[in-house]
Amino acid sequence: MRLLLKRFLAIAGLTLLEALRQPILLLLTTTCALFILLLPVLLMHTMGESDKLVQDSALASHFIGGLLLGGYAASAALGRELKRGTLATVLSKPVDRELFFIAKFAGVVGVLALFSIATGIATLLAARMAQDAYSVEFSSIGPPLAAIFLAYIVAGLLNYYRQRPFVSTAFGLLVGLLAVAFGVAVATTGIPWPVLPASLLVALATLVLAGVALALITRLELVPTLAVCTVVLLAGLMSDYLLGRIAGTNALAAFAYHLLPNWQHFWVADGLMGDGKIPWVYVRQVAGYSIFYLLGVLSLGMLSFRNVEPKT
Repeated sequence: MRLLLKRFLAIAGLTLLEALRQPILLLLTTTCALFILLLPVLLMHTMGESDKLVQDSALASHFIGGLLLGGYAASAALGRELKRGTLATVLSKPVDRELFFIAKFAGVVGVLALFSIATGIATLLAARMAQDAYSVEFSSIGPPLAAIFLAYIVAGLLNYYRQRPFVSTAFGLLVGLLAVAFGVAVATTGIPWPVLPASLLVALATLVLAGVALALITRLELVPTLAVCTVVLLAGLMSDYLLGRIAGTNALAAFAYHLLPNWQHFWVADGLMGDGKIPWVYVRQVAGYSIFYLLGVLSLGMLSFRNVEPKT
């Protein structure tokens, strides 16, 4: 058991490290975080609803960015192994296919967790700034913006003087310095904590799509996998309208309705209107839905992965 755990952690760690060295992860995380932080400044005509507009826009940015990253990271994590032929070398050693598959997903979960931490912090800080309409406090927006630029500057200096890899170093500094900026904000200003459950639900949605992408990449190339993930995303967003109304009378529609992930479960921004709050009981229920959906999708992925012939 100890040996299996050691192999699992090694594969998951290598998957996470390889993903952190991809420029798309750094660029997407920086773009989403920076855009979210600037929303209180960019949205000028709010009609007295600045907090709602900023919260909805921030959560939407986290949602779309996370889904794109989840689909790409999961596809690339296993797709590169299949395309480059390194999978044959790994599986020639005493490594079970199921262990390898689940460890790859664990590495992707680590990537998405770091992304969600960065964008979640930005969302909470932006929501705090939006509470003061027509004014933006420097104490709120200054530290996180400085954290983003400082992360790039320090990573560049470490790359030049210490030959540290720029992308992974900048990403680690970005998440760490944003956490420091968040700690400063917690100590000096109030944080709209009701936004936190909504942000966690969005993070769960990214994990579900990553599981779908990892299962698909066992049979498809990278581009078709991302295309199918896009279809799953759009169909899941419209499943209530397209299938939910006739699911009670049509067996095929009912099957498709329950097969597709219903992204509406993860998008509850309207529950934050006014003094609204999202119950933690609902978050636990959606987390249970996510776990069971992932168990099904990853099980299908492992069955498909068993019959994959690795290239040499």
